[in-house]
Amino acid sequence: MIMLGAKQHLQITELCAEGAYLDGGQLGEVFLKKSEVPEYLEEGDSVQVFIYQDNLGHPTATTKDVIAQVGDFALLRVKEINKIGAFLDIGIDKDILSPYNEQKPKMREGYSYLVKLYLDNASKRICASSNLKKFLDKETPSYKPNEEVDLIVASKTDIGFKVIINDSHTGVVFFNTVFKRLFIGQKLKGFIKQVREDGKIDVVLEKQGVQKFIDLGEQILSELKNSEGFIPLGDKSDPEEIKKRFGSSKANFKKAIGGLFKQGLIDIEAKSISLKEK
Repeated sequence: MIMLGAKQHLQITELCAEGAYLDGGQLGEVFLKKSEVPEYLEEGDSVQVFIYQDNLGHPTATTKDVIAQVGDFALLRVKEINKIGAFLDIGIDKDILSPYNEQKPKMREGYSYLVKLYLDNASKRICASSNLKKFLDKETPSYKPNEEVDLIVASKTDIGFKVIINDSHTGVVFFNTVFKRLFIGQKLKGFIKQVREDGKIDVVLEKQGVQKFIDLGEQILSELKNSEGFIPLGDKSDPEEIKKRFGSSKANFKKAIGGLFKQGLIDIEAKSISLKEK
């Protein structure tokens, strides 16, 4: 089934002076303007396009890269606000509407917001909502400690960063476990620390236990090999410098390089480490 608000491959049924008409299945003919039709394509070929409705409600295609598709969470900038809502930029000619009743908080022109793209059932219009809670699973999750998950940074709170886990649940990464720069809309990997009895989820950005030191040690070795065997960071280095380069606390860094030293892989100085000569 051909879907509005999604990238898909459509067959060219007719080439004309204005552009191309594509087979949109149940949507009917879908128009792609000439400036976006690749020159090497002929009738019968397929082209990957994003499909949306134009201002008259006609299905229209574009080959431009879109920031997000229907079903995605994405950080989008408000280009304009009028009496029906805010219009957000997703990288194509037509902006996406966020109705006032889908804005939480109320949007302001020029600002960016994390939203969920959805298809309005009545109008078949692609819309955006910053009321993210309504799109998340309300059932208690069954995540296991140390389970790797996909995260989207949703907001900053008094205790840490609220994140969306696997597009399904919300969790918190506490400030004292963050050793890299985070920003709203950022997508990254994380690990479940615990699911509390009340269903709230604690998330960390590093694996817990011995494995995190093994992984950090491998990262350090890789950095050393790419830096001619020398890195100006050691036992006495500034924690901020370690955090900036490895996204790790100084304590974890010291444990990781200690493990590498015991394996005979590196030498450690007060403010540097180096690969051990064989």
